[in-house]
Amino acid sequence: MEAVMRSRLFAVLLGLGFIAVEQWVKVQALVSLQSDSFRIGGSFAWLDIALSLNPGAFLSLGAGLAPGVKQIIFIVGVAVVVVWATWWALARWATVPVRAAAVYLIALGGASNLIDRVFREGHVVDYLILNLGPLHTGVFNIADIAIMAGAGVLLLDELRAARRK
Repeated sequence: MEAVMRSRLFAVLLGLGFIAVEQWVKVQALVSLQSDSFRIGGSFAWLDIALSLNPGAFLSLGAGLAPGVKQIIFIVGVAVVVVWATWWALARWATVPVRAAAVYLIALGGASNLIDRVFREGHVVDYLILNLGPLHTGVFNIADIAIMAGAGVLLLDELRAARRK
């Protein structure tokens, strides 16, 4: 089993599966949330599920940029980072698996959001809002969760490495 987990082919298939499922969920959000939204949870913590087409990056940063500038940053720039991060992660999949998996999660989330931008007129499909009492997140999606999880794992791994030294 460990040999399978260390296999680059396994990683590629897992990544393609993630992107396929994430894109399927976005299509479902586009179809189901056009006129409706949903609320799951209690009075203190709940999740709102509502459609949002984000023309910018995280928290709509860059949404007001000129279309050409947005294409360079959000399509060309993200594509370069996704290709590099995928190559880096797969090249180190067996040697530094935790870091490689974290970088791969970031690349997969970026790739899925890049697919949105290319095929959905420069927008990313977002549909989740987490609410904890008076605190509310921006609108996000599963790809964004993958990016944040990957960044969190990299941060924790770096903190552990610093403690070992």
